[in-house]
Amino acid sequence: MPEEIIYVYYDTVGNNVLSKGIVGQVKDIPLKNIPKNILLIKNDYTNGTYDDYTGFQTIRGQANVISFLKDGLAQPHKVGSWIDFSNIEMLHQLTPVEISEILYIGHAHNYLHSPFYYKLQNNYIYLTMQNGFTKIYYRYLDEFLDHFADAISKRMEKFVNTRKRIFQKEQTVSAFQISDKQEMIRLFREGVCFSFKQMTITDAVYTVPIFIVEDKLATMKTPFSDTEAVGSLTYNKETDVWGLDYDLS
Repeated sequence: MPEEIIYVYYDTVGNNVLSKGIVGQVKDIPLKNIPKNILLIKNDYTNGTYDDYTGFQTIRGQANVISFLKDGLAQPHKVGSWIDFSNIEMLHQLTPVEISEILYIGHAHNYLHSPFYYKLQNNYIYLTMQNGFTKIYYRYLDEFLDHFADAISKRMEKFVNTRKRIFQKEQTVSAFQISDKQEMIRLFREGVCFSFKQMTITDAVYTVPIFIVEDKLATMKTPFSDTEAVGSLTYNKETDVWGLDYDLS
């Protein structure tokens, strides 16, 4: 059964996204800028190359990075936590203080000065959290918006096909499009949950209620009151049309 919720909280100060229910839903690597190299800052992965200067394991070369990330699509918890870097020469220019800051990020899931380092030229910091949450720092937030839209499409497609008869063909679902990215970011800043476990189906219309969760993550363990919904995501199976409506006032 598909994951029953999608939670997203966007921190505008740190430019990071805390989410649940997205990673592992999309078959393709959800990164536009595939890293050339990555530094494993908290990971049980044993096939990396140990770097004497930093004391971290590294994955060197884009082909090896792609293989590592694809393995992580099937088993997200094995991805651990990592930060990308451009080249080994610049990596070895990190000061002991900067290395300790990166160690702190892996431990505390937060940064001290900035999540983006000039010497690393990193586009991401990927942090695997407890209970299926991930926290990712994006240099370019549009990447997450595209990933979110793709995950929504794939999630709905899975639910639609759980209702098909045995001999029916798999039904494809049109791509969910974000028409106003700034409005979507405004919604994510609230900390929202798209509750597929409370989805209703009327005729051919699938309706997923949207709830404000903020940082009260424990509230997602129990069903929300329908009266607390601030909006809904809809998909019409007959017309193959999406709808999104919410009110944050």
